[in-house]
Amino acid sequence: EKAIDDALKWLESNQLAEKEEFEHKQKEVESICTPIMKSLYSGGGGGMGGMPGGMPGGMPGGGGGPNIEEVD
Repeated sequence: EKAIDDALKWLESNQLAEKEEFEHKQKEVESICTPIMKSLYSGGGGGMGGMPGGMPGGMPGGGGGPNIEEVD
């Protein structure tokens, strides 16, 4: 949380920074956030959004998109 607050403060005070400075700051934040996000996605973070039991994994039998039949 502190890293996010620091990054937001940096963005507010460096709005005229060069592209390279923004990219450097982005990499700094990503280096902190990426391990956290990986642990959440690997199941270490519990349910999503504070909902009991988490969110369902998708529609059963779906996921392949619409079925397209050939018409003569």
